Amino acid sequence: MTDQPLTAVEALRAFAARHTDPAAVQALVDEATRELTGRTVVWPEDDAVPLRLFLRRHQDVSKVSGEGHIADGVQWPDGTVSIRWRGPHPKIDFCDRGVDTAEFVHGHEGLTEIVFIDQPGEAPAAAPAPAPTAAGSPAAPLVVRRVLEHALKRPVPCPKCERTAQCRCIADRTEGRIDAVLGALAPWLNSGTGEAA
Repeated sequence: MTDQPLTAVEALRAFAARHTDPAAVQALVDEATRELTGRTVVWPEDDAVPLRLFLRRHQDVSKVSGEGHIADGVQWPDGTVSIRWRGPHPKIDFCDRGVDTAEFVHGHEGLTEIVFIDQPGEAPAAAPAPAPTAAGSPAAPLVVRRVLEHALKRPVPCPKCERTAQCRCIADRTEGRIDAVLGALAPWLNSGTGEAA
């Protein structure tokens, strides 16, 4: 029986195992994977979550995609990016080296920007517990719940620089979030009947 040749990762793991503990070996393999592939190894116990993003094109050089909000995307926990194009001929692009590849291929030297909806590094919001209702009082209608859920996820501009994506300003976006929620609920609040006006 002939021995199968080792892969590069298996050889690295075997060599490192002779000199250090298993946790350090795994850290070395994870780091080598990140450097060689552009992806981070994400383990089941990691709390990493996908981040929503979109592409905003300021000038359409190719005259194909148009201008404005031209594509929606996700940066996966391992750093890779998936982009779904809008328009009559949508398609999906996968960028194995993440945002760097997306900017290199689709950025057109700054004419298209990647805008994050979700803020990198933020802990995912815990699922809210259902609010207790007083005996006999009905729960809010499902449509109101969905409108509120959408308003809570809407990007809020920074009060200093007006960017909806992550910025370097240290500013509280609470007022903007309250305005978004109140604006979404205004039809129900103003009707007085519990139905949209």
